[in-house]
Amino acid sequence: MPKETFFNISKEKQQWILEILLDKFYDRHISQVKVSEIVEAMEMSRGAFYKYFQDLEDAYTFTVRNYSNRVHGDIIASINRNRDHFFLGIEEYLAWCGGLSKDSPYWRSIKLLTRASDLGSSKRLPTNHDSSMVQQWLDLLKINQISMDTTEEAISFLYFVMALVMNSLTDYMVNQWTAEELIEDFRYKVKWLEIGIKSKNANEQ
Repeated sequence: MPKETFFNISKEKQQWILEILLDKFYDRHISQVKVSEIVEAMEMSRGAFYKYFQDLEDAYTFTVRNYSNRVHGDIIASINRNRDHFFLGIEEYLAWCGGLSKDSPYWRSIKLLTRASDLGSSKRLPTNHDSSMVQQWLDLLKINQISMDTTEEAISFLYFVMALVMNSLTDYMVNQWTAEELIEDFRYKVKWLEIGIKSKNANEQ
């Protein structure tokens, strides 16, 4: 996490720094990025960078987690707009991503997340079961008749859904698919989840 000094500056300046970090990290491995080029873009001294972050890895991890939270929030918002059709909400989010300009900051944030190499960014943080976010998620599952035995299982499914979306977007990038191909592939995954992969004859035995 950044140092307290970072959180003491204005939200506008925090966002400005995050946008610079995104620009430096989104298309390169952390080993290819130097602190010197970051501070040059920020027009700050090297010492100023270390007033905000422990080191380069700290800045990278914070950038990944910040944009991960934003993207995950947008995915849930899209599902919420289609409350009674869970996977349609995800499909609409993917279709929207498929129409993004490859030069847009949002697309860069997605590319950052699909390339993120530090496993710490996937670490599950402690979750308050009584939080509004968890309750909203449980309501979405209930409306869509998605059965979970416990809240822990529902939270695990939340992480699974987010991984499913990012996996689809990674395939989209790597294979240079069209938006239509992205949606077609996602529908395969939805079919596997909703119907299963065993043949009808196997289910009848």
